[in-house]
This record gives sequence, structure tokens and C-alpha cells, in this order.
Amino acid sequence: MAWTTSNMFQSEGEMNIPELQKDLQRKYRNVGAKVEEIWRNWTPSQRGEAMREAVGDKKVLRNSRDPGLGGLRGWLPDWNLEDITATPDFFIDRLRFRVQNDLHRQLHEGANGGPGDRQVIQAVAGSVQRRGTNKDKFAAFLDLGPEYGRYLEAKGPEGRATMQSMIERSGLFLPEHEASCVIRRQTFTFVFYNHLMEEILDLDRESRGKKTPTRKAAKDTTDAMAKLNITPKPLKASNSEVIAQALEHRMASEDYLHLLRSEPVVLNDMVNTMFASRPELVPDDRGRILPLMTDKYRSIALFDVMNNAIKVIVTWDYIVDLLNAVNNSDDKVKRALILQELSNTCQVEYRRAQEAFRRQMSFTIGVAGKRFKRVTTGDHTKITLKGQPSDVTVSDPQLHYILRLCHHDTSHVAAADWIKKLDDHNSRHAEDRRRLIQSQEVALGDLAIIVSFMHTLTSSIANVAVSRKSGLLFTNRMSAIDQELNDYRAKVDLGDYVVPKDNILEPGVAASALRALSEYVTSQAGASIGSLYEDIQQQCFDDIEQMYVQAKARLEKEEQKTTYVPLPADGAPSDAVRAERRREKEKTRGQEGRLYAIEAIAQSQTESVPPAPARIKVKASVASVFNDIFKKSEARGSVDWNSFSAAMAELGFSVTPKGGSVFTFNAPDASGWGEITLHRPHGSEIEGWKLLYFARRLQRRFGWGAETFEVE
Repeated sequence: MAWTTSNMFQSEGEMNIPELQKDLQRKYRNVGAKVEEIWRNWTPSQRGEAMREAVGDKKVLRNSRDPGLGGLRGWLPDWNLEDITATPDFFIDRLRFRVQNDLHRQLHEGANGGPGDRQVIQAVAGSVQRRGTNKDKFAAFLDLGPEYGRYLEAKGPEGRATMQSMIERSGLFLPEHEASCVIRRQTFTFVFYNHLMEEILDLDRESRGKKTPTRKAAKDTTDAMAKLNITPKPLKASNSEVIAQALEHRMASEDYLHLLRSEPVVLNDMVNTMFASRPELVPDDRGRILPLMTDKYRSIALFDVMNNAIKVIVTWDYIVDLLNAVNNSDDKVKRALILQELSNTCQVEYRRAQEAFRRQMSFTIGVAGKRFKRVTTGDHTKITLKGQPSDVTVSDPQLHYILRLCHHDTSHVAAADWIKKLDDHNSRHAEDRRRLIQSQEVALGDLAIIVSFMHTLTSSIANVAVSRKSGLLFTNRMSAIDQELNDYRAKVDLGDYVVPKDNILEPGVAASALRALSEYVTSQAGASIGSLYEDIQQQCFDDIEQMYVQAKARLEKEEQKTTYVPLPADGAPSDAVRAERRREKEKTRGQEGRLYAIEAIAQSQTESVPPAPARIKVKASVASVFNDIFKKSEARGSVDWNSFSAAMAELGFSVTPKGGSVFTFNAPDASGWGEITLHRPHGSEIEGWKLLYFARRLQRRFGWGAETFEVE
């Protein structure tokens, strides 16, 4: 053969120029007409602002003659403020050309018959050649897939002659000095155009958004806060109290899933948070990151948001069932089996919450971002710590506590201590608390919830150590589902709905996205994503019963203590057989009875809520707080956390800190309301989708609504 292929100039990961073009084509198909309309209606200064935002550092060439920015005009002379902002058609014509024509044509022709990419870079390519390049290196642009721009190395004079002939005949083979410049120009162009389309939509949305002034605390907030009884965490709780806590956490996770299904603003925010914290953005041990600009990760983000929401509900559902089983059993053998399963199930939720916290803390520009590295094995990517938490014990105590909580060796027992130390530190150093962004505080709160629950469980019912050998019924089944879903996750494509950013907010798009996700998983697995989890609890309890019968038989025969003997594993069916069995079972499931559905919930759909309590007479300040929370209009404004806490105090609630900005409000015994656990929001303002969440939780838990409170 006259040449060999080379990976020398290929970027890590799967991002390539054809993929960037597909991203741009999808954006244009989804919102191109809207983007063009906004762009045409803008002034030159507004277009310039969007351009600056699109490049990240806000540095853009003034005109095509601008010698600055490292000689960028050599590659992108048409990406400059003067040309792009003066008239709307300059950018729109080029955007359409990049979307509507294949990359082969773009090599040799530009918009409106202008020069193609190869012609544009001739001057800078000449200077690259003069600095010295390998005459045996070429690049092939024949393939319009991952091999586009693949570098080749000619073998000797005969190979060079062959390559030169192909350059002259097809124009789709280029020498190294030209190829590197073409690749750079096309990559920058598609990245900037993708970003600019999103910035146009973002800036237009911001300009239309109505700013609602923050509501300040009422004048009697201080007095009401004084009434708020801060109670420490109880050292020991009754069985019924532990079950009530688990039920509260299950209800909270159900409310979260309900909002994902019914409120596009909540779904959109969660997808954006998941997308921004993806492990691919964390550098590996050589400092490399996977592609920043590729929209396929938005599809994966939606997949992860919905799957994680269901997993949390399933786990708490099973914990509640196990607690009830323990409470209803006096048999020591059966209790031992159930308690071991309960301990390991709590560990599943602890590790999930810890992984979510680690993911949020690895955000590269955050307080701990430089302390993590990405490890990629095949299609699996995970985040691990660089160095040891003890490296910053003295220099940065807050970071030390955070890294301890992220460390895989940190048990839930140790985590309780580290959360307390982190809370104490943040209380003493308010400026350090502000180092955490909202998603990090939420993740810390979720971790604190399971850690606090496990602490209560071990001190109140039984202290059963986590086991890697016994009580793994739920653990193993969840792991098997994770492995199966990971295969589907890598291939999911929901770009028609989640691209560009915030497209989910468009009318009907969220419902279509969730329906498409459900249909995709069903086509792959033979059942909906929720159905995969539905039978886990019953299967686990059936196994526990079998283990109990076997253990009792051994006791009667051998008169020895019970030990765990794993059940014989069934032969695993093939993927095709498994999917077909599920399809048959799906036919027997009623749509109404599905426990973990992800399809959108129409606003008109009704559901059972607690009976509305009698109207409650309160002060005007309290009524105002709850009126803002339950307000139906989109311009809800915000509610100060202290005002909310004060209102709860006026109603007789006490509060128990759970750690990590999580608080349980305990109703007065006479009310019969029970308790509710809530996250204190970042910045202490309850706003945006958080108001929807608070309203949903208060309505489901207590039956409260806009008509509940009246001024006395």
C-alpha cells in the first residue's frame, strides 16, 4: 500500500467535524426560523453581544483585517464584528450554506459563490508550510463520517506521487499544511455557529423575561423566627418514626418525578444541570477533556435525569417495604435476613448520592474542580480523586471536608461526621458557603438525607454492617438493570427535542421528549424504563422468603445459626429472549397502574391529594408567603427562606437540621400533619422551579393550597 493511516491529529473521543455539522443541522431544523427572525430584528450592537458570548472569552475580530487574536483572521476572516453585525444576511447566508451543503462542497465553495474553506486558508497555509511540515503527511476528506480529515502518511516517492495525483483529481486529499488549516477553520466555524444559535435564543429569552423584585421578609419575621424551635437530631427514634422518615423521603422523590413529568421548566433545569456536570468535561490524568461541543450528551442527560429519578423512588419504596417487614416480624431468623437486605439497600442509595455529589463537585471551575480526574474504560467514564483529601487539611479545611465526602472509602458513618464538620465550617465562614453553587448544595443535601437516615436506622432499629456477600438481592438486581441501561444510554438520540439548549421549554416539546425516551427504551428492552424496575421488590421478597425457609430447615437439622446461602442463579436469557418476554408481559400491564412511568402528565390530569384542611387563620405576612408559593402565574417571583421558616414557626412547626442545608419541619402533635423535609435553596431565595417544588410538597404532604390561609 502507498500510505498508512495516522491518529496523530485526531481529537480524543468521538467529536468530529461531521458530528458538529449534524449538531448545527439539527439546531437549524428545530429553531432555525426562530433564530433568523430574532437575528433580523436585532440591532448591530445586539448581534455583537451574541457573538462575544458565543466565543466564551468575548474576544472577536473587529474586522477581516484585524491582526489580533493570534492571527485568527488567517483561518476565520469572515468571523468578525464588522461583517457579521452590519447586516443580518451576512451570517444567515453562511449559516444556511453550512447547514444545507455537504462538507465536500464546503471545501471548494462558500456562501453566495464565495471561496471555499481550502481557498480561504491558502495564505496562512503557506506560512505554515514555510515553517516546515512533513511532506509525506496528507489528509483524506473523502469520508463524511468519523474518518473525515484522517491523516495519511505516504510511503516513499511512489506514495507521494500517488497522493499528489489524488489531490489533483479529486480535491478531497490535501497536504498536511493545508489540511491542518482546513480542519481548524471548519472546527471553529461549526463550534462558533452552534454556540451563536444558542446565544441568540438565550439573549432573546432574557430580554423578554420579566424581572420580579425579590420579596423581602415581613416586618414581624424576626419575631416569628424567634418562635422557630430548632431541635437537635434525636439519638433514638421509634420504629414508626423511622418508617415515617422513609415514607417522607419516598414522597419527596415521587413529587420530584411528578414535576419532571408535568413542569417543563423543572425538566429543562435538571437536564441542563446534568449536561453541564458530565464526566466528559473533567480532564484525564494527561489534562485532556472529551469534546466540549457535541449535542449527543444532551440526549444522555435527559436519559440520566429520568432514570435517576426512578431509581431513587424504587430504592426508598423498597426501604419502606423492608422496614414494614421488620416491624411486622418477630422471627429472629427472618428479621436477620431482612435487616441485612435493608442495610445493603441503604448502602445502594448512599453510594448513588455520593456519586452524584462527586459529579457536581468535579465541576471544573468550582471549589474542588481541580481535585478530580476522569478515567475512561471502554464506554464507561467515571470520576476519581487526584491525590488525598489530607493534602489540603490545613490550607483549605472546607475543601478537605468536601473531598472526604467524595472519597470512595468514606463510609456512611464517617460521612455523618464530615457533613457535621462541613456544616460547622460553613456556619462560621459564610463566604465559604458561597463557594458552592446551587447544584452542589442540592447534591450535598441529598447525601445528607441518606446519611442522616442511616444514622437514625442504626441507632434505633439495628446496627447491621454492610455486607458484600449477603443481603445483595436488591443490590444485584439494580446493578443488572444499570448495566443493561448503560448500553441503551450510549446510543440514545433525542436531539430533535433537547437541541438546542432550552428547547424543552417550547410548547409540547417536553411531552414529546419524554414519550420518545419511553418509546426508545421500550424498543430496546421490550419494556418501558419504569417497567424494568416494577417487579424488583416482589422478586426480592420472594427470594428472602426462600432463604428463610432454607435457613429454618438448616437450623432444625443442624441446630446452628443461620448463614446466608445465595440462591442458585437462573440461566441468563439472551437479550432478544429477555426483550420478547418483557413485551409479552407489557401487554398485561394496565397503563393506569404503572408505578414508575416517565411520560408527561397533562396539567388537566387529576390525582388524589390529602383532604383539604379547614381554612387556617394567620397573620398577613404568613398568608403572603403561602400565597406566593401557591401562585399559579408564571411570574411567581420569589420567597425568602427566612420568611418561609418564620411562617412555619407561626404555624407551630419546629425544625430539625439534617445537615447540608436540609431541614425537617416537624408539625405540632395536635395538628396531625406530620413532618416535611426540604432543602434550603442556594442564596436563601426560593424561586424558579423551586417554588413549584415547595408548592407540590406542601400540597401532597398537608393538603395545603392557595385557599388554605386567610388573614385573621
